[in-house]
Amino acid sequence: MSVVTEASARPTALRRCMLSFGAFFARPWVRIAVRTIYYLAILIGLLLIYGKGDFSTPPFIYQGF
Repeated sequence: MSVVTEASARPTALRRCMLSFGAFFARPWVRIAVRTIYYLAILIGLLLIYGKGDFSTPPFIYQGF
């Protein structure tokens, strides 16, 4: 026979938060929105890092041959 106490019957606050977080991200529109924001952040970061650079090709090294 198993004795269930009140503490083990109720989920903790952390467990409730994790369950509601999981239920929120189970919605398809939320996953699409978060993924879109993620990829936009990557593109913006790459533009900030490499956007001002000079991408012209360097001179040919072996011009003396």
